[in-house]
Amino acid sequence: MDVETIITTLLFLSLFGLNSSYRTHIFVNEKKNWKDAQEHCRKHYDDLSTITSLDIEIFCRNSKIPDDFFFCGLQRDIQNSGWMWSNGEPATINEWDIAQGSDPGENCAAIRKSTKKLHDYGCEGKLTFYCMTDLDLILETKTWDEALDYCIERNTTLASMNSSTIMDLAVNMAENALTVNVWTGLRFLMAHWFWVNGGDLEYKVWSNEAEVQCPAMNQRCGALDRDRRVWNPKNCQERPNFFCSIRRR
Repeated sequence: MDVETIITTLLFLSLFGLNSSYRTHIFVNEKKNWKDAQEHCRKHYDDLSTITSLDIEIFCRNSKIPDDFFFCGLQRDIQNSGWMWSNGEPATINEWDIAQGSDPGENCAAIRKSTKKLHDYGCEGKLTFYCMTDLDLILETKTWDEALDYCIERNTTLASMNSSTIMDLAVNMAENALTVNVWTGLRFLMAHWFWVNGGDLEYKVWSNEAEVQCPAMNQRCGALDRDRRVWNPKNCQERPNFFCSIRRR
């Protein structure tokens, strides 16, 4: 995977500067059809990018984009005769080029670099694309299960950090945490570690430089150690801050 450009924006900062939410967009310089691009983003990050007009402006400045068109997360909502994002949210963006957005034969959308506008595009066409990942740092202190419930109640889940890009973002955000360790979505059950949002566990940064194959019964939840920049198996009843992220569909 050839990642060329990373763009991070502050989405939300709560009252009194507590909880914060950041979105990172990652340009992937591989040509895939829309569905394969979606699968790639969901495996390595969170999803194909949900974007704003400002994002289009910024994306189109990327000199590494090889062609005039590239995919984002916009697809036609066949049932409701409109457009929606890859994560299922309805799309209200209105940055269509002239005579675009209405071709029933092209059910995906691409950004045209030369005009900085959206175009209808066939889903089977192969283009480069942007992925995204969202992270919310929650400055409340909860057990691992309580933190998971908190995220799920807000239609998110405890975050996975299954790439160096997400890990770097999390480490930077964790500098504002009130606890050294911050809960992630890592859990040990049925003799293996996994991310609760379904992400792969190929990327690993365990504190002892190896995955803990059989942790003690009270050390079966995974936290990010913000000072050492590694994952630690921790007691699930501890109460640090935690990260929420996009809930996989």
